[in-house]
Amino acid sequence: MPVTNVKGEKIRLADYTWDELESRPDRKSLIFVQTIGATEEHGYHLPMGTDTYQAVAVAEAAAKKLSNVIVMPEIPYSYCLDTMSFCGTVTFSAATIISMVGDIAESVCRHGFGRLVLFNGHGGNKGVLETALRDALQRLAGPAANLRRDFRMYLVNAFSTIAPQLKAMTEGKDYGHACELETSLMLALEPSLVKMERAVDEYMQGDPDLIWMVRDMKEGSVSGIHGAATLGTREKGEKLFKLLVDDLESFLRRIQ
Repeated sequence: MPVTNVKGEKIRLADYTWDELESRPDRKSLIFVQTIGATEEHGYHLPMGTDTYQAVAVAEAAAKKLSNVIVMPEIPYSYCLDTMSFCGTVTFSAATIISMVGDIAESVCRHGFGRLVLFNGHGGNKGVLETALRDALQRLAGPAANLRRDFRMYLVNAFSTIAPQLKAMTEGKDYGHACELETSLMLALEPSLVKMERAVDEYMQGDPDLIWMVRDMKEGSVSGIHGAATLGTREKGEKLFKLLVDDLESFLRRIQ
C-alpha cells in the first residue's frame, strides 16, 4: 500500500510510474528529498541501519504533512571511516559521495524539477555533503559558471538545529553515537531491533570539541558508543521523533 500525503498523493518516488510523475499538475513546485543514512556499527544493542531507519522515518512523516514533497529511495551508505574498525561497517569515500550527489542532482534537474533537499541522518557526512552540494551546483552551472536560477539544493542535517532541545532531554552527561537519544528514537521506531539488555554506557575521553576528530572510534570506545544508552526510553524517542519531524517540516515549508 503506497504511503500518501494530506491530498492522498504518493510520497515515495519509487511508487510512481514515470508518466504519473510527469503529469502531476504541481510538477514544477515539487520538492525532492534524498535521505542519506549509513550502514555502521551502533554498539552492541542497535542495528547497523540505525541512521537509515531514522532518516527515512522522519522524511516520510514530514512529507505526509505536506502536498508537494517526494521522498527518494534512501542511500544506506555514508562516510564512516572512523567506525571501520567495527565489523560490518561500510564506508563510501568522499569522492564517491560527491560524485553520487552530483549524479542525483543532475537527474532531478534534467527532468525539470527545481528543488532537491539532502536530508542527512549521519553525523560523519556533514562536511562531505556540504562540499558535495557546492560541487553539484557548480557542475550544473556548466562552462559559463553561472549558477542556475531554476534549481536549488539544500542540506538538512538531522539533530543539528534542535541541539538545545536535545540537551534538555538528555539525562546522561552527553550524547553522540548509539547513545541515549538514538536508542530512544529506535525504541519508538523499530523496537524489535533494539537489544536493551545489551545496552551500555560509555563515553570517549577528551575535549568535547575534539572527540569526533578521532580517526578510529575503537581507540576511544570499546563498545562503539558515546553516551548513556541504558537511559534510552520509548517516551523520549516519541518526543524526539516529533521534534525531528516538525523541524524538517518547518524547513520544507520555508522553501515552498
